Amino acid sequence: MIYVLGRQLFNEEAGLVAALILALSSFNIQYSQETRMYSLMALLALLSMYFFLRFLQQSNLVSSAGYALSTTLLVYTHIYGLFVVIAQNVYVVTLLLLSRNRAYSLRRWAALQAIVVALFIPWIAVLIRQIPQREATISSLVPPTAATIVDTFVNYSGMGALMLLFLGFSALSLFTYRKVHGSMNWKAPLKALESYSWEVSIQDAAPVYFLAVWLITINLIPFIISRFSAPIYLVRYTIAASVALYLLVAKGIVNIKHRYTKLAVIGIIVVLSVANLQVYYTSITKPQGREATSLIDANFRSGDVVLVAPSWDHAVFDYYNNRTDVIVKPIYSWAVADKPTKFWATPSGNRPEDKIKEIQTDVNSRDRVWLLAARFADGTAAENFTLNILNESYVNVYKKSYYVYDVYLFEKRT
Repeated sequence: MIYVLGRQLFNEEAGLVAALILALSSFNIQYSQETRMYSLMALLALLSMYFFLRFLQQSNLVSSAGYALSTTLLVYTHIYGLFVVIAQNVYVVTLLLLSRNRAYSLRRWAALQAIVVALFIPWIAVLIRQIPQREATISSLVPPTAATIVDTFVNYSGMGALMLLFLGFSALSLFTYRKVHGSMNWKAPLKALESYSWEVSIQDAAPVYFLAVWLITINLIPFIISRFSAPIYLVRYTIAASVALYLLVAKGIVNIKHRYTKLAVIGIIVVLSVANLQVYYTSITKPQGREATSLIDANFRSGDVVLVAPSWDHAVFDYYNNRTDVIVKPIYSWAVADKPTKFWATPSGNRPEDKIKEIQTDVNSRDRVWLLAARFADGTAAENFTLNILNESYVNVYKKSYYVYDVYLFEKRT
């Protein structure tokens, strides 16, 4: 799909180069390996942008229906899809201000936006129900900084060296050049260079601006919201912007006139991307819930109890647990590190003493207690909160750390 959009914006060569960059992108490959919505969001953003551009060229039934369907699916897939729609409207406003001759109808565009909004209305009730959960997640996030944006582009590119290359070729995407006169004399190279004359001109400004708006909007708006309101910025949420960057980079590479220089640049990007992928495929990058649960399964004894903190990782344990005799108690609440009195609502109440009593009841009369603790977000606070309670009556006789998870075994003090 990125090839199709690259061909639509520029030419076939740009589409092929963009497809190659995306195919080797460790950032996109990582999320293609997870059963989550991020790769689907990138695909639907490409589809929405494709039909958006077709609509601008000719607002017929096919382009309108394709846009409405792909965009509706996009905003249903992830709420950050709304920033893709905002980017499209920013571009439309720009066209409205700068161009009098429009192939599209502004009324039809407004009607198309109204259709997308109408189709999205059934999901609003679900979003409202999700607000308490989202507030829990947001409470663990910190407002982004300029370093966060740099980190975002490093993620898009795969590594710092590639980011510098990508930003350079993104800037080059706007310019084309040709040699007016001059030839190389290897006996006197400095003198030969003085004779060179180049003509630099701006080319394809509209599609480059379109991609820049796409890339910047999806990052800038949530960044501003996070700085002045609730922190909502996460790099993975902005994955739909990464493909815009790859298209800009591809156009910059295509603008290189010297064939062998162009091939050398593509070769460098491929080598660095493959090296980065080698690190990705040989490193542990996914939470090791399977391994942590298997350790408990293999050593669980009758009469033991397993505490899981925080409570939502109960689902992880249940998924990988192969035994039917395991007694599991989720830790529904914990003190947040910088807000000692803040707790999640639980069956027993909301006061700290209620949480302590809850855990003590869970382990009552147990000689051995397992603790599966996840270090996600406020997970460390949950882990420490539980450990402090267990250490009063139990001795920690075993601990093993996995990626994201810690497994503890406690035995009752004698």
